[in-house]
Amino acid sequence: MRIVWIGCLVLAMSGAVRAEVVRKPDKDFWKILVTPKAKWILFESDDTARKGATITVETYDVRTLGKAQVARLRWTHKVDKSESSTIGGGVLQPTQVAVTREGLYLLDADMDDAAVTVALKKKPSRSAPPKPYKGTKKNGGRYLTVHGGEVCMGWAKLAEDGPCEDVCENEVCFDATRGVTSISGFDAPGGMLWNQ
Repeated sequence: MRIVWIGCLVLAMSGAVRAEVVRKPDKDFWKILVTPKAKWILFESDDTARKGATITVETYDVRTLGKAQVARLRWTHKVDKSESSTIGGGVLQPTQVAVTREGLYLLDADMDDAAVTVALKKKPSRSAPPKPYKGTKKNGGRYLTVHGGEVCMGWAKLAEDGPCEDVCENEVCFDATRGVTSISGFDAPGGMLWNQ
């Protein structure tokens, strides 16, 4: 018994046995989205995807308004070297965000500082730290999940709404250090999964 205990102690001290540290989102989780000149590149996960196709998400026009950090986000879908387009808008591809200690505000790029200031007087779009919730009939199938350090928000058609004939969900995921980590579903180019 003593030999087994000493063997376990040696393994633990050598690093052979490690406990995985799971990061939980904290109050500062959303700050990554207002980091100046941040850039995240997503690749289509389908094996048949064209080589070189990407979605690039970049922060620009980062500024402070009162107690909020604000940034515009540019979403660019690049098909190949010669073809690209700007995408985005709405909840899953916000084109402007504001972050306060209370949470994340999902905004549109065309909102000027006066409009953003008005929006900041309301409740945030998502809390800080992010709290999971399920899609319901009342919220139109909108949900937020937390998996370790990754937070995903989206929309999915509810079972009570009947069968789905096409792509019937949307999701975007974030990480406090890796930024936008994936997007998939209805609003993603081709309805595919794009991830880092």
